[in-house]
Amino acid sequence: MKFAFRGHRVIPLALSLALVGCATVPPPRGVDYRGSAPPAVVEPGSPSAPSAAPSREWRAAGAGQDASFERSALLTDTFYRNADALAQQVEKSGAMGVNRGWEAASRKGGDWFIEEQRFADTVIGAGVNRNRVDMIDAGLRALEWGFQQQAADGSFPCRENYLSASYFVAAAAHSIWLLETTGYARDFSGRIGFMKPKLRIAAQWLAVKANIDSARAGHDVHTSRYALTGYALAATGRVLGDPALALAGEDMVSVGLSKQHASGYFLERGGFDVSFHAEALVYLLRFYDHAASGETRRTIEAPIQRALAWLESRTNSAGVIQTAGNTRSGFGQERDRTGQPRRVSAVAVSRAFGLARYVLNDSKYEALARAVANARQPT
Repeated sequence: MKFAFRGHRVIPLALSLALVGCATVPPPRGVDYRGSAPPAVVEPGSPSAPSAAPSREWRAAGAGQDASFERSALLTDTFYRNADALAQQVEKSGAMGVNRGWEAASRKGGDWFIEEQRFADTVIGAGVNRNRVDMIDAGLRALEWGFQQQAADGSFPCRENYLSASYFVAAAAHSIWLLETTGYARDFSGRIGFMKPKLRIAAQWLAVKANIDSARAGHDVHTSRYALTGYALAATGRVLGDPALALAGEDMVSVGLSKQHASGYFLERGGFDVSFHAEALVYLLRFYDHAASGETRRTIEAPIQRALAWLESRTNSAGVIQTAGNTRSGFGQERDRTGQPRRVSAVAVSRAFGLARYVLNDSKYEALARAVANARQPT
């Protein structure tokens, strides 16, 4: 079945960092894959309404092997090895990344971005991997900080708010799914229950047709964003049992895959970028694993395999990522939220391969994931 993207409207009845501006000593940088867009804000609208009745059936059909990946020795040995350093990226208040500086300056001047709170998902993942309840607590605190900034309509009043909210909603939904799948949610049921209604209205705001239309130009230039927003919507639908949101996510993913280059990469500014290609793969593999219907899984497996083959072609035998030709990272083309030149993301590349090892049950990807994680990458 081929899905046409109709831009679902949610109608009645029916996702170590330097500080911005204020701190003199920057905190450690966070996980190094992040988004960028021309400055744009989707104007606030009326509060989101309950989801419409779905136009077709949806039932998640994946095996949930992403949870096995999060608990794997692969992550214990690599990105979750220094768990304490990850936990230290969360302030007592819950602020993360550049939001720490914004908050430290009593919220006067500078920018904040709700997407910075998405690194809560990494902290929670490390907590599950290392059986560290204190880390899960810290990650939930970071998500709670994010939801405290939410407007009545479900949006987050920061710059580039559609992209930023997509990252945060994807992270929040994945964190909740992981905790519920691994059994850790029992110890945090009250806090998760408090967040779910806020997650719902955030996803509903992303699904409003006018908001999608406002963000479409940026998504068409940076097509990895279709995978990001699609997963954010579908994963929220998965954890909330909301078919309308899940189907809106499926449609968004379908549009993104329709823009995949014949050689396998996802278009970024008229070309390719290994970092954002890998990031898209992370979201697509998560989608395939636990948020897509059976029919959609059959439709998207071949595009995912092509995307993985292309990513493998950009990684040499020692695990070094080949950056020549990147349109967005590795050569100072863009700056990240800290103002620093955007670096190539070994985290995204290794995570994409690691997920593929578990989600697609192909052991060759574990060697690739470990090689990338342990290699000295281009700066």
